Amino acid sequence: MRFLPQEAYEQAAPLEVLPRPDVVTRIFMLFKGVGTEDVGEWDASQKRAEEDVHRWIDVVGVDVQRTIDTQLFRVIEWGGMELS
Repeated sequence: MRFLPQEAYEQAAPLEVLPRPDVVTRIFMLFKGVGTEDVGEWDASQKRAEEDVHRWIDVVGVDVQRTIDTQLFRVIEWGGMELS
């Protein structure tokens, strides 16, 4: 599983909202199933899964404080896609 940085996602899927929001947060994940025969190749992924779960915030580039500020007009998009 990988999170796309917002800049990369914006290039692939531009979004226009009018009136213009104060904050746009777009979180998009790419994921792929792993077959039983390939599990051994993913040992490093299990170690990574034990890391701090908040790491995605830096990868995606989310300003959490502005995203949760209810005084602002916010657009929050969450999605994902399975790669085959």
